[in-house]
Order: sequence, then structure tokens, then C-alpha cells
Amino acid sequence: MISYGCDQDLSMKGGINIPNKDFITALFNIDMESIEQMYSAKVQHTFHYHLTFKLTRHLCPYCGGKTISHGKKQRLVHHPNLVDFDGIIHYHARRYICKDCNHTFFERNPFTFANFTNSIALINRVMKQLSNLDLSFFRIAELNHISVTTIQLYLDSYVSTPIPSLPENLGIDELHSKMSANDSAYLCVLIDNENRYPIDILNSRSKLNLNRHFEKYPLIERNKVKYVTIDMWQPYKDVVLRQFKNCKVAVDPFHVVKHLCDAFTKIRITIMNQCPYNSDSYYLLKRWHFLLDKNDINLDNDPQYNHRFNRKLSRRNLLDMIFAISDKLLDAYNLKFAYQQFNDFATSDNCQPWLDNLIHSFSTTYILEYHNFAALLINWRVEIINSFERPHNDRKQSNALAENINSKLRAYLALIRGSHNFTRFRKRVLFALNPKIFYALSSRLSSDKFSMPPRGSYLKNL
Repeated sequence: MISYGCDQDLSMKGGINIPNKDFITALFNIDMESIEQMYSAKVQHTFHYHLTFKLTRHLCPYCGGKTISHGKKQRLVHHPNLVDFDGIIHYHARRYICKDCNHTFFERNPFTFANFTNSIALINRVMKQLSNLDLSFFRIAELNHISVTTIQLYLDSYVSTPIPSLPENLGIDELHSKMSANDSAYLCVLIDNENRYPIDILNSRSKLNLNRHFEKYPLIERNKVKYVTIDMWQPYKDVVLRQFKNCKVAVDPFHVVKHLCDAFTKIRITIMNQCPYNSDSYYLLKRWHFLLDKNDINLDNDPQYNHRFNRKLSRRNLLDMIFAISDKLLDAYNLKFAYQQFNDFATSDNCQPWLDNLIHSFSTTYILEYHNFAALLINWRVEIINSFERPHNDRKQSNALAENINSKLRAYLALIRGSHNFTRFRKRVLFALNPKIFYALSSRLSSDKFSMPPRGSYLKNL
């Protein structure tokens, strides 16, 4: 058993001297001058702290009369503030009795709320850890020596996510999840593209659900939205044009280029399958196709020995050999490269005539695989042109931020091995990624527990 003294000379070779007073203040968030008695004992992996506070004057909370001490009662408070150790405060709470009305009451508990068994310091630490999506509920519970249910209860109780205001530049994207509702396989993620954080997550991306959500906002607020970025899903466009009368719709350039690359890949695979298996042409299209797919490759590298052709070849040599296989492949590559140059270097001033020339080239080409892409460019022409505007920080309009946030959400879902509770998922994600969502501790607890539907009858395999 160890007793704490008041010795201020705590010598540590090569370290920093910390007075007991500062240590106790940091460990328990109390003033050492108010302590009458304190001692601690370590039992296995748990520290037990016994504390009694000095007798102080209290007025009766019922009648305002004078009070006297009327015994003590031990209360246990869970307080694991040392890493790798559990901790319990044995708080010997003083009870007082009023001389006038004979009512009794306890002194205020400085460690936690009434009828709570975990300290406020512990709850604060849990809430800070909940803002880190790299930590699962189970891991947070393990670090703090409490149950997963308690962790979830604190999240449900102390984080509130009111309906946010609409940003000037809104991004809309989706995330595949089993938590989705209304016969939809996707959640809908709403992004503030200007301030760079998610503002809300909806449990369905259906047109009906989106219209209902945005109609909650008054018309004057919806008219403040000037830009909306979407991927190439028609219901998004329909909802945006209906709800936001003053906005410009822009499609994510990445999705346009992806459709183009998918069409080019079909062309390459069709030509490859027409070549004899294991021939030189088949080998080049199978093994070195990334030379066609990527534009940031150094083609003029030092020639490397190629066992297939028994000579040294650079990447440019290999690319020229690929182009020699088929004129159709070369023409398809040139068209793809032309659009990628447009995507990378066009501006809001010259993008319209440049895009019109590309639409003409894709529409009149003999390469049938590109006709669907030409139709796509015609259908989304205005939205593609709008994507070249740079209203904030010289950034093109895109859903790059939404895709980055979606990758974090997918990683979190993989970490927690999926979730069926959308309310809790939404609350934690917004708490972690939205800087305007805070937590507030109180003595009131509420749960967002989700009740799964009962399983139907089934027969076991005997």
C-alpha cells in the first residue's frame, strides 16, 4: 500500500520532476488542498485510489439551513487513467444533514455525474477516440476497460447531428451498404466541396428520398446553392435541376474518363482475342497493355533485355510494336489520348469548342465501341463544360473529395465488419469527419439501438 505525501523533491535521473500536487491534479482533476486523506493500492492490473475530501460548509439544498456531517458512504468510480492499467476510485462521499429540516444529502461528486460509474475523464477520452475512424468500438472498449455497449451508449447520447445548412458548392456521391433503405443498395453522401467535409449521409440515394430530404429546406436556402457535382447517374441530375434552380450541375471528370477507358479496354481485348494465342501480338497486348492505359510512364527508359524477343527494348519500342498490331488500336488510342489532353488542359474559356470537336470525332469514327461514349458526351455536354469552372481555390469541379471520403467510409465498414445500425453509423462518421459536429456531456443517456427483424422459421440440416 502506497500513501501520497507532499514531497516536492521528486528526483528522476534524466527526466522531469513532477510535484505530487501537479500529478494528482492531472490524474483526478481535483485540487490537492481539498483532500483530507488519500492512498492507493495496486491489485494485479488495477490501481485502487481511496479518497476522502475535507469537511466543508454546506447549506441545505431544501431549506437553505445550516448542515453538519452525517457519516460517509463509499462510491466506486471507474477511472483507468494510466496506460495498460485499470483504475477504480473509492470515493468516500460525505453525507450532510440539515439541522432545521433533517433532510440529508451528499456532497457533489467531483469525478462523475450522479449514478454514473465511469468518470468524466474516462468519458471524455472515449469521445475523443470515437472521432478516430481507425478505432473500432471493440478496440476503444478494450483500451478503456469498459464494454462495447457502453461505448455505443455514449456515442448515442452525447453526439447530436442536426440537419446542416446547404453549402454553396454541394457534392453528391453514393456508398454501397446493406444499411440502405427504400429498396436502394446505396447510401447517399453529401459533401461541402468548398469547406472540404461531409455534411450529411442519407440512407438511400433514390430520387424519392433525395427529393424529400431537400424539400425540408426552405426555397431561399436551396437557391443559395450555386454548384452541384455528381457522378453520371441520371436521377441525381433530375433531383438537382428540380430542387436547386440557381445552380450549375457538373459531372465528375473521373467518371467520364473511366467510361472512355472502359471502352478502350474493350477494343484492346477484342483485338487481342483475334490474335493467335501465345503469339507476339497476343503477348504484347496481354503483358504490356499498361503502356496504353497510363500517360505518366517514362517511355524513354534504358532498354531492358526482353526474353520474348531476345533483345533489349525500351518501353517506347514496345509501344511502337503494339501500335503496329492494328490500325484500329492506334486510332482508338489517339482518340483516347485526345480526350485525356482535353480533360487535363482545357479551361472554362476554351472547353466548349474543344469538347464539340471531340464529340464530332467520336461520333464519326468507324470504331463502333466509341459510339456509346459519343452519346454520353452529347447527353452530358453541359455538365462536362461546367466541370471546368474553378469557383473555389482554383479547383476544377469534381467529386474527388467525395471519393476520398468514401474510401475512408469503406475502410471503416471493413474495420467494424459491417453495420446494420444506420443512425449510429451516420452519427459516428459525421462526428469524425465534420469539424462542426461536437459532443456535449450530460447526465442523460439515450440509445439508438437498432432492433433487427426476427428471423423466420427454418429447418436445420440434419
